[in-house]
Amino acid sequence: MSSLIVVDSSAFIEYYRPTGSPKVQAAVAAAITSERVAINGIIQVEILAFSPDQASYRKLQADFRAFHWLNLGSEEFALATELGFQLRRLGITIPPTDLIIAASAIQAGAVVYHVDAHYDSVAQHSDLKARHLLPKDLEG
Repeated sequence: MSSLIVVDSSAFIEYYRPTGSPKVQAAVAAAITSERVAINGIIQVEILAFSPDQASYRKLQADFRAFHWLNLGSEEFALATELGFQLRRLGITIPPTDLIIAASAIQAGAVVYHVDAHYDSVAQHSDLKARHLLPKDLEG
């Protein structure tokens, strides 16, 4: 099987937003079609908890059940902690949720699809494979 694709919340937001970037929507749709999308609990909470209504919540819940599930355990949290510590030594501060998502992707051998420059910073200084789905000049 081809490697998994962890779709970060930043990319899911663009994917589900009616006015989202067509480039991001196409990349996420292709990942979904390939049945390679993986999520973890943090991504699920970041997307589902902020659903605008019950119908949207149920649709998202159904969509997310089709994705591969990455468990978050002591190894992922230890790696996230180490990544955060090492990056801070370099003057780079990454939000804890992004560190945990990055660690889960590294542990799974997956690539992170995102629209969040934090992952580019992590990837420059670790084993993270990341794909920024929007050119820097189009980021909001």
